[in-house]
Amino acid sequence: MLDNKDIEKLSEAFATKEDIKNFATKKDIIEFKNEILTGQDEILEKLTAFSQEKTIGGEQDKRRKKILEIHNNALKKNKILSEEQVSEIDKLRVF
Repeated sequence: MLDNKDIEKLSEAFATKEDIKNFATKKDIIEFKNEILTGQDEILEKLTAFSQEKTIGGEQDKRRKKILEIHNNALKKNKILSEEQVSEIDKLRVF
């Protein structure tokens, strides 16, 4: 037969109405999920914009490099630069 101590032990295993009030509701979980997804969308938008900027910047750098090569080659060919200046330009070429 069950005595009062046994009943107390059993009642601890089950949630009371007060315990249930502390649990998250379905609405709480949906709101949390929406906040997370909204944050992820904002991050993805920023990453997309950053990726596009990086791609455009890379293309602009390639164009600048090509223009400088053409310019420097023209200066060398027409001997506008001294051999020392040509050598300095060649040493500075890091791209």
